[in-house]
Formats: sequence, structure tokens, C-alpha cells
Amino acid sequence: MLGALRREQRIGESLRLTLIAIFGAVGTLLRYGIQGLVQVGTASTFPWGTLLINLTGCFLLGLIGQITLNRMMISPDWRVAITVGFFGGYTTFSSFGWETAKMLEGGEWLPATGYVAASVVIGLLLSVAGIRLANYF
Repeated sequence: MLGALRREQRIGESLRLTLIAIFGAVGTLLRYGIQGLVQVGTASTFPWGTLLINLTGCFLLGLIGQITLNRMMISPDWRVAITVGFFGGYTTFSSFGWETAKMLEGGEWLPATGYVAASVVIGLLLSVAGIRLANYF
């Protein structure tokens, strides 16, 4: 009986990690595609692609996170796959930090300040908007 329970727990943990990995890969590939298209489309050295990914990630995580907590009955494994896996792969905070540091290093104080302000303030507002929108469903 105890051996069967341990085996079931291992299968559950393996499934959770597999879902996180799959969803993370999907989020990463989506980020790569969108970020690349935006950067090529804008033909700019300013990181518009990263900004777009971070802002849409804030909004969508707020929206989907809230819906899956309050409205949709999904298993914790699927919720973690979406929030940690997909959005962990999709959003790019480490890229944000690197790009900001490089702008500062290059003496681009005004673009760096605008980038930080937009990412933090608009990102926070979009997170709140996503949560509030989800509460209407």
C-alpha cells in the first residue's frame, strides 16, 4: 500500500515537471518568435520586443492566473504548468535587466529610464487589468 502511494506520488511529480517543461518550451518559442518579429519590424535598437513580451505577459498572467484561481476548476498541476511553465518561458525579466544595464553602460540614461518606467508601471497596471477583467467572467 505504501509502495503504491509512493509510486503514485512519483508519477504525479513526473507529470507536473513534464507539463512545466512542455509549457515552458511553448512560452519560450512564442517569446522568441514575437520578440524577433517586433525587433525586425521596428528596426530599432530599443528593446521593443522585450517590452511587448513583458507587458503582454503581465496582462495575460493576471488574466489567466485569476481565471484559473477563481472561475475554472483546473488541477494544481495544470495551473503550475501555465503560470510557471508557460509564463516563465514567455516573460523575459532577465532580458529586461540585461538590456537596461547595457543601455546604462552605453550612457543611454533617458531610454533606460523610460524602459524601466514603462515596464514596471505599465506592467503593474496591466497585471491589475488582467485580474479585474478575469473577475468579470
